[in-house]
Amino acid sequence: MKKKAVAIVMTGMICGLTAWGAGNGTVAEAAEGTTETVTEVQETEAEDENASNYPLTISTFNYEKEPVEETFTEAPKKVITAWQNSVETMLALELEDNIISIIGVTKDDITPSLQDAYAKIEDKEFNDFTDSNAAMSKEAAIMLEPDFILAWKSTFSEKSLGDVDYWHKNGVNTYMALNSNDISEKRTVENEYQDILTIGKIFNVEDKAQAIVDEMEAAVDKVTEAAKGKEKKKVLVVEFLGDSINVYGDTMLAGDMVTKMGGELADADGQIGKEDLVALDPDAIFVIHMEGYGEGAGSEALKNITEDPAFSSLKAVKDNQVFPLNLSDVYTSGIRTIDGLNAIGEALYPELYQE
Repeated sequence: MKKKAVAIVMTGMICGLTAWGAGNGTVAEAAEGTTETVTEVQETEAEDENASNYPLTISTFNYEKEPVEETFTEAPKKVITAWQNSVETMLALELEDNIISIIGVTKDDITPSLQDAYAKIEDKEFNDFTDSNAAMSKEAAIMLEPDFILAWKSTFSEKSLGDVDYWHKNGVNTYMALNSNDISEKRTVENEYQDILTIGKIFNVEDKAQAIVDEMEAAVDKVTEAAKGKEKKKVLVVEFLGDSINVYGDTMLAGDMVTKMGGELADADGQIGKEDLVALDPDAIFVIHMEGYGEGAGSEALKNITEDPAFSSLKAVKDNQVFPLNLSDVYTSGIRTIDGLNAIGEALYPELYQE
């Protein structure tokens, strides 16, 4: 670049002038000019670096789960985020200033480490629920004039913001979390990694995104290495919904986490009965809950196992191997993926987590 060449020439002039005589003020004046030139070079290089990331083409999905491509010419500046994982990922990447609206989330839903950042944008919450999937209407979203919508598949139903095709035709890019709803046949930890890395690319903060993913991969590697040669525990992940017992099997993110953290999933999926659970007799049971993160969180959910006489014969009950697992850590978990991995890892291999 011409500006870079100027900086080099000016530096050479300084050296010559210093040899000629530093006491006459000419050197100081030249040095001041050099500082301004170098600053200008640095700013120009930073602009070039930012520009080099665009145009950026990524692949996402429409509501019919068909892949669609979209191109970004710059980092979005007016972002609507839907649900906890979306806003928390933006906050973790220090992108709160780019958010104009937050759907389906309140301050209490945000992980403690991001509470201060969230406080700056708490006034952007929008929770006008008309049914379980619609915290904002399409009309309300249009009024906000976003340039990007970061959400779940369900957000783009006709009951909520409408399919992505409408938004793309009107110059608004979108991204669906890969583990949300039924986009992926198998919800995996890798999908969570991919979401974070893709958002990092979209906003040109790839280093920050990679650092988050590196921490998650390190948590998996730690347990994988330590578990080599050890007999795997048979693990069951369940959620009690009324009289139903739902199993989080190998197609669910929680199931994939168990496998990655050295456990062996019990041979069950879908809904099971109490007698089925007894017959499985797993070594460890994780019970999904939505009781927050305070002291004793998940204790009520655990009672479905620990205080039911029908399960008193279970190995996991006798050995105190029944553990709570927060739904937010194992379902479209975003940056909380690390929390889900560590919760499972510590339960199965507590010796690895002792300080």
